[in-house]
Amino acid sequence: MLSRRRLCAAAGMFALGLATFTACNTLNSDSTGDAAFIPTPSATGVSAGRQNAARLIAPATSLHFILLQQNLADPLQFRCDPFGTGPGNPWTVLIDTVFVPTVFNQPSEYDWLATIGETDYILGLRVPVEPFFPLQFSQVEFSLRAVNPCANGHVAGLDYNPTQADYPSNDDFAANRSLIDLNGGDVALIVVGIDFAGAPANTSGYMNFLGPTGWVLFMRDNAFRSGRFYNITGALKGAPPAFYDTNPGVPDTTDDGFFESVQVNGDNFDALSEPFGNISGFPNLLVCAGAPAPGRPYAFTDLSNRNDVFAPAPGQGGGMLVIRREAFFGAQVVVNPNTAGATPAPVLGADLMLAPFSGYNETIIPAINCPDEDDNSFNGPAGVHEIGWSIFFIHGA
Repeated sequence: MLSRRRLCAAAGMFALGLATFTACNTLNSDSTGDAAFIPTPSATGVSAGRQNAARLIAPATSLHFILLQQNLADPLQFRCDPFGTGPGNPWTVLIDTVFVPTVFNQPSEYDWLATIGETDYILGLRVPVEPFFPLQFSQVEFSLRAVNPCANGHVAGLDYNPTQADYPSNDDFAANRSLIDLNGGDVALIVVGIDFAGAPANTSGYMNFLGPTGWVLFMRDNAFRSGRFYNITGALKGAPPAFYDTNPGVPDTTDDGFFESVQVNGDNFDALSEPFGNISGFPNLLVCAGAPAPGRPYAFTDLSNRNDVFAPAPGQGGGMLVIRREAFFGAQVVVNPNTAGATPAPVLGADLMLAPFSGYNETIIPAINCPDEDDNSFNGPAGVHEIGWSIFFIHGA
């Protein structure tokens, strides 16, 4: 997850305005994007981004992660009120957990969040470049995954090494294989309580104003690097390889590959985001005033300066990303997201195909050797096995 452009080039300029961050790439990878690049394994066996996170996040501090989805069958779950702080019911909780990130317990690349049925849900926190101390600004990238329950070592509460996260879920209960219901309502991803090691006095979080080279959001159909990226609203093909960090330094013909991604960049996120005037923060946590703005399927609420129980905690980071169902409902996946040259491009109709069945086993990857791997091969429905997003933080004295 090393940035293609050094953050230090923008550090001194950032006080002049958020637009200077366009010199940086977010949601980047361990690959430089060069077709001749071969990942080099680190001494600990984890990604450089994970090691950078260990420098940025204070040890032994807990973080709160919540995944919500609006239940369309509940007329009292309102699109502007995920936490039910208004007149309606809170959205349905898919995951709600407090945990201590294991960035110091190498070689852990992911943290275990929950086991539902046979599927384990894990979260990776990574930082694209080594953070500056004292902190002026920082960037944290998140990778949420549903992974195969029968891969060796996938035991609740145990750490996940890089290769284990290669496996998508093949749960007997198809609904568990997907992080969200692709036919369901809006989705909210909440992270609160990131305690930065530099002990800043205050923090602000952003997903907006990050410019054309800031990559902030993607979804894909499984956890393989060969997985197909969903053509969510505003996405461009030719984005950086997404979280290219598993199985580091082991080139082969079955799993490794240079595979650009399909992501929403900063400019498109701005154009498609709920206006700030329609968003309120803690404690109301409303993401629009009355009804979502037409044509704005994304919204971001800064939840910084609060700890894992939402109590005041100066300097800690957090945020809530809301993805409206219009962004993913009926979305197809991109067959080949690579583009010639360094410039991303719009996704064309010829690039698209129907999403593969959820939990399927790619026959071209013989490395899958789970004893139960054929139990539900090629069963549906389609699902989302990974969601990646990035939050940029500004720190002050």
